[in-house]
Amino acid sequence: METSKEIESLVLVDEDENEIEFDIMDRFEFDGANYFVLLPVDYDDDEIEYVILRDDGNESLCGIEDGDLLDRVFEEYKKRNIAED
Repeated sequence: METSKEIESLVLVDEDENEIEFDIMDRFEFDGANYFVLLPVDYDDDEIEYVILRDDGNESLCGIEDGDLLDRVFEEYKKRNIAED
């Protein structure tokens, strides 16, 4: 019997005070920090754009400005999810 994995979601508010709902695709620790990989619930199949945020330890999520770190976190996400398939 196949088990389906329930996807959690969360709502974030952008700089224009718009609420955007995201599915949490994964959350994991990497290099001593906790990261969330999110996908907008209403994404366009032609342009899937993941959002990767870091948990700042104060119940807030923040963007990653270091492009190299962002690439490494996304590579870790891909490794983790290829292994799960």
